[in-house]
Amino acid sequence: MGKTRQALQAASNHRNAFAQGVAFVPLVTIDSVEAIVPAVADALGFSFYGPTSPRVQLFNYLREKQLLLVLDNVEQLLVEDPLQGNAAEVFIEILQHAPDIKLLVTSREPLNVQGEWVFEVEGLQIPEDDRLDAIESSAAVALFLQRAQRTRVGFGLRAEDRPSVVRLCRLVDGTPLALELAATWVRTLSVSEIVREIERGLGFLSISARDLPARHRSMRAVFDHSWKLLTQEEQGVLLRLSVFQGGFQREAAEAVAEATLSVLSTLVTKSLIRRSGAGRYDLHELIRQFAAEQFAERPEEQTTTQVRHGHYYMTFFSDEDKRLRSSAQREALAEMTAEMDNFRAAWDWAVTHGEFALIEQTLRTFALFYDTRGWLQEGLDTLGRAVTALETAHEQSPPDRTNQVALGHILASRSLLASRMGQYEQAQAMLERSLEILRPLNESRVLVESITFLGMAMELTGNYARALELYSDGLEIATAIDDRWFAALCLTCLTGLAGITHIMVKPEITHERLQSAVADWRAIGDPRFTAIGLNNLRWNALTLGRYDEARAALEESVSLGISVGDRWGLGFAYRGLGIVAQAQGEHIQALDIFRKSLDTLTELGARQDVARVLAEMSRSGFALGNDAEAERVWRESLRIAIETSGTFVALEALVGIASLQAKRGDMEHALELLLIVLNHPSSIQDTKNRAEILRVELESRLMPQQIQSVQAQARKQSFDQVVSQVLGQPS
Repeated sequence: MGKTRQALQAASNHRNAFAQGVAFVPLVTIDSVEAIVPAVADALGFSFYGPTSPRVQLFNYLREKQLLLVLDNVEQLLVEDPLQGNAAEVFIEILQHAPDIKLLVTSREPLNVQGEWVFEVEGLQIPEDDRLDAIESSAAVALFLQRAQRTRVGFGLRAEDRPSVVRLCRLVDGTPLALELAATWVRTLSVSEIVREIERGLGFLSISARDLPARHRSMRAVFDHSWKLLTQEEQGVLLRLSVFQGGFQREAAEAVAEATLSVLSTLVTKSLIRRSGAGRYDLHELIRQFAAEQFAERPEEQTTTQVRHGHYYMTFFSDEDKRLRSSAQREALAEMTAEMDNFRAAWDWAVTHGEFALIEQTLRTFALFYDTRGWLQEGLDTLGRAVTALETAHEQSPPDRTNQVALGHILASRSLLASRMGQYEQAQAMLERSLEILRPLNESRVLVESITFLGMAMELTGNYARALELYSDGLEIATAIDDRWFAALCLTCLTGLAGITHIMVKPEITHERLQSAVADWRAIGDPRFTAIGLNNLRWNALTLGRYDEARAALEESVSLGISVGDRWGLGFAYRGLGIVAQAQGEHIQALDIFRKSLDTLTELGARQDVARVLAEMSRSGFALGNDAEAERVWRESLRIAIETSGTFVALEALVGIASLQAKRGDMEHALELLLIVLNHPSSIQDTKNRAEILRVELESRLMPQQIQSVQAQARKQSFDQVVSQVLGQPS
């Protein structure tokens, strides 16, 4: 699309380079090779005479000419005719007899002759996003606006229309004709309504303009012309390829659409599919719509192809689990990300058709992949639809063992994403139900996930004793079934939690165990969890005063996180670097690093993690003398921590608020807060250490009777009461 326009512009730009100028030869209505010569003669104003062959007469006429011939729309003439040959042979003869003639040919497929230079016509530049500078520099947007203003004088692009204009340009892939057809509707529809209509069907892109050739009055007419030039086999493959979303690999085309390499090559040659490199192909979205409309007229074949597509991509994701937990993680993530549109379509098909065994096979991959990519809300919603479908399918009768395992596994996977978003109560409820389903079935490979994830939820809500117990159970199961990955995860969690909550565990011993855990992850080859292990190693190195070791571990963690695109891991690594800078008194630098962590975690929706970073940022702000800002941020941290059941984070924020009150002279109230923190079972050792240092200082400045009064008051107060009082106080 757009070939004729570009050819005419190119011819116009170069007309002075040819002594006899340029001649335009429209061939779109020509359907036989023998008609080419008369068409060229007509365009040149040349008349045949006498008995000599018209072809010879034309060649003799052109022999001494210096001329550019624009031969427009020749694809229907490239089919080999047993008697007449094809158009390419005529063009070669012209060049052989008239060496100063140049040919500019437009076609939906190359001529495949020597000396041919192929220029592929692509869409106009599409804006990367809806920022004003990206919009203003986009050729696709410029054309749409130009044509829209012709249709409706005074039409202008409002700020709220920008996302829709970007979406429109992407839908049509910057195709000029499609943009022009879409722009004709601005008289009656908003831009967002135009986008919805294009998404709904190809028939929308049509007009009745009298000065356009019939083949350009609708996108369907454009595609119909190419469709009729395909063989029956090529048509069948193109129809089946329409089930793919967002492109496909050659192997997938063979398995799903029964597409041979030769047919794929032909469809690429005829500009109906595109090859984007590394064996990957895609269809222009409008071509895919056209093929899908045609395919709907063959419902049985369409259903069969959709089944193959669903099985192929659900199996593909299932098979990626081992690579995703190994040294091939980066490659696996890239390949899976490229196939996400296909996976989403396959998942929806599996949910709709009750293919819960297929769904269950993908869940280990699903949870880890969505967690790594940070697509937390999408993952929650996607798994939620599967739970609803499974429960609905068994309203009348109980599920069989396969579907029970599927339900228990879906709940476990969903809980991991809920925990990342700070929804710990919901995660705990999912996991308790998952264990209730799975324990009687003795399905160890899934049970280890539910137990370990419940341990994480318990840890992050301050129930450390239960968390340690669950991690131990998970380690025992993982070891029994030889699951190295989950064994390493449980061991990492056990070591880390024991180190931060139990003062009796010597830091040197914890450090050795954490180093061993990192070595295990390196041996497994998983870069993401190697990075997480390095994060855990950091805080213990700080406890031992090994700042350089802590920083080196975190810098490697950042590098690994960037390499696999793990935004949650990056958020935590930046947080760790901020804490290292803070511990060395570099508070301005610490604040800058904390902001990077905060931005990343906020974007992910990981609210409890946001609360943790806010609490740590406030310490540096307070150290720099920014008391009012520190108080505001500590209060915000406390509020979010309470909303996400992050008791241990709330306790850290209370220590900070106590330090502010002590500085302002309200030492008794500050001491009361510290006693609440020190006596709470969810306080981690680092928080207790800070609270204890300040408590000793305050008690040295208070009278014994004041201290006794505060202690009595603290015994009467519950944690919830103290939090309500603090949040209710004016800042």
